[in-house]
Order: sequence, then C-alpha cells, then structure tokens
Amino acid sequence: MTSANRYLNTVSTTAWPMQVAFASSDYHHVDQHFGATPRLVVYGVKQEQVQLLRVAEFSVESGHIEEKIACRMAALEDCVTLYCVAIGEAVFRQLLQIGVRAVKVPEDTDIAQLLKQTQQHWSAAERQVTHRRRDPRRFEQLLAEPQWQEDDAE
Repeated sequence: MTSANRYLNTVSTTAWPMQVAFASSDYHHVDQHFGATPRLVVYGVKQEQVQLLRVAEFSVESGHIEEKIACRMAALEDCVTLYCVAIGEAVFRQLLQIGVRAVKVPEDTDIAQLLKQTQQHWSAAERQVTHRRRDPRRFEQLLAEPQWQEDDAE
C-alpha cells in the first residue's frame, strides 16, 4: 500500500472527542477533491477550542488507484467528518462504512469558518440535550393509565 509521504502529528489525539478533516492545498481553505488532495488537515474540536492535530501529505497521482484512496482513508482515522470539494460516490459510501461523513463544500471555503460552525452546532446540540429534561415519574404515569393496566378478570 502506498503511504503518505509525510505525516505530522502535533498533539495526542485521544483528548479530542471530535476530529474533523479538510482536503486542502493551502492549510486554510477546502479546495480539493478527496482523491486528488495533496494534503488532509485534521483538527480536534471541542465546544470552546479547536486545535490542529495532524497533517497528512500525499503524492498526487492521477487516475483511480485503490492504494491512493486507501492511504487517504487511513489518514482519516478517528475523524467523524471530512470536508472536500468533491468525492466519488463509491468512496463516499466507503467512508460512511468506517464512520466518516463526507461533506462537499464550494471551492475555497474557509476552514476557520467551518470549524466555527462545527463549534456552534456542537453548542446548540449540547443545549438541546440539557433542555430535554424528562420527568422521572413518566413511566409510572404511563402505567397508571387505564389502557396499561392488566386485566385480571380472565
């Protein structure tokens, strides 16, 4: 299998519950097709913090070479989302099978803006969970309803 030409880890990735990857040629914008990207930039995302975790750089090879895709997929280990300009349908499905959701965005989409949106979404999801307090007696109340009482008359 062809491997990444260079692989730079900046910090331990175990402390980051969410990791997001970007297909980028310049470290700042999503501007590449997943299969042709020279680089995948991976950030860790928390509600109040983002940090560059690793960068994987690849040889740019034309055509559909299975090893090329496998190498890029391996670089997405622990990622939940990949942002790219384009991706083939078969590769899109392969990523879903390993738990990575690919999102196509317009060329030159700012990575910093996508990271900010990810944090905002996370914050909104956290608020929804904390507001969804359930009555601890809800099951008792359901069982007390007439349709749930057992019929001993039989």
